[in-house]
Amino acid sequence: MRKPIFTLTVLLLSLSSFAQENRVQETEKPSLGAKLVVEDLKGAVTKNEIAAFKAHIRDVKAPALADGNVYVYGNPGKIIEACGLMYEATNDQEILDRMIYYCDNALAGRNDLAPATNGGQRVVWTGKIEPVWPPSKATVSPAGAGVEQGSVLAHILYGAKLILSNPALWNKKVTTGDPKGFGLTYKERALTYVKQADVVIENWILPNFVRKDKKFYFPGAPNAYKPNEAAPWNQLFMLTNGLILLSQCHTLLNDAPEKVKGYDELVTININLFKQNVKFYKSQLGTTAWKFDYALVSRIEDTNHFAYESEGMWLAYDAGKYGVTKADMMAMVNTYFDVVLGTIHDGRFAGNVDGTTGKGHAGGDNYVRDEYIYLAAIRPEKYETVGNIELSTRKVATSPQITARLLWLKDRRFKTEE
Repeated sequence: MRKPIFTLTVLLLSLSSFAQENRVQETEKPSLGAKLVVEDLKGAVTKNEIAAFKAHIRDVKAPALADGNVYVYGNPGKIIEACGLMYEATNDQEILDRMIYYCDNALAGRNDLAPATNGGQRVVWTGKIEPVWPPSKATVSPAGAGVEQGSVLAHILYGAKLILSNPALWNKKVTTGDPKGFGLTYKERALTYVKQADVVIENWILPNFVRKDKKFYFPGAPNAYKPNEAAPWNQLFMLTNGLILLSQCHTLLNDAPEKVKGYDELVTININLFKQNVKFYKSQLGTTAWKFDYALVSRIEDTNHFAYESEGMWLAYDAGKYGVTKADMMAMVNTYFDVVLGTIHDGRFAGNVDGTTGKGHAGGDNYVRDEYIYLAAIRPEKYETVGNIELSTRKVATSPQITARLLWLKDRRFKTEE
């Protein structure tokens, strides 16, 4: 492996004391499975890297309850993505089967599907038992829920997309059986995921959060969360992520062209709204970057939430049909690599997109959040920078989402170079 350049070496030394403190923010808490491995940042994904990932996910069980945003931005939702990325890199069916296990448990935990004994059947602020995964715990009544539900759909639909992209699997029975009654074959399982995602969009999202101009807004009373306000950008992208994956699944099935058209229109309109509200400026390195707020009228965006906007823009760009250009992505990439990673306060990277640092969500990180790893696909020279930061801060050993994204991009780079 190539040694880090001098500036990166200095950076990693400045971060080392924070790595030893093992300070964990938000959802990046260490996963409790077997230790994960990245043997090298170059070349093909290795047998040891695959074996370590499989051992890890065998150890990690789905949570008993599906509330508290565990499938929105918690580790249970992120491990679904990790499995999907590793399956893309390896085509290892055991990994896909474990992904299906997590997807099944996520869907079965939905409020209207889960029995009361398993945390379901809760009345939401609409006064009804809705098809949602309540962010609030059972002690909160009525239960809350909003557009962040799109993130749960995106995780589950990723499993459906992988199945639907591989017709050779369709008529085979799922190796691990059908404990939740969602379909014996791989295709039947994928069809259930797609059908139930449509239920959430049609019965929760469209009636409550899409205005006549098709922009994502929260309703007024009885909703008490940001009444009549536009969805914050991070939540907006959680919803576009789900719609993009749902559109892709219907496209693979070739079964609902009008739904695809409608979902794609929502994604395009709302991503355009975001793009219309960013300000261009030059980073300290002279590259084009973006400044923007947390929401339409708000404070400067922090790097906790910026991770979700980065992921959402990447998914839209990678889909290739939502008007997200290479120039758009480069501005976002430069904002992260040249402004955020290029600015250090007390051993931490900048906590806001303009290079400043505050408190709480704006307190900054000493590692690279998993969603940002996609950005190294736009600026390939930053892949080893990111990888070395994750290795130095020991995130690789305990974070399946970080490790899987690194290995997914490692595989992508290797196959491109062949």
